[in-house]
Amino acid sequence: MSKNRSSRRAVAIAATFVFATFFGLALAGVAQIFSLHEWCESDAVKQMRAGADSTVELQLDSTPAVLCHNGSATLELPISPAVATIVFAVVGMAISMFVVVRTARDARTAA
Repeated sequence: MSKNRSSRRAVAIAATFVFATFFGLALAGVAQIFSLHEWCESDAVKQMRAGADSTVELQLDSTPAVLCHNGSATLELPISPAVATIVFAVVGMAISMFVVVRTARDARTAA
């Protein structure tokens, strides 16, 4: 095995680990949003006003948030950091996947 081929393989393996790291980061952001949604559905609405009609809404506009509605009361839980984390992770996954594919293709043609 030539030195150039093994270094390309090492780059592909490292980029795969970077992809996995970004994937875990994206999952953590999604889990945070789901956690806030579930908390709002179960605990926050009950503490705001018991017995009133309650709903939970996910707002994804210029200020992303989880909205807890209970009667006339509304609790807004911002999720901007989680959304930014997910976007950052998706971009990182795309770049690392490009590096993996490109490096693996180069290693195969060099063989």
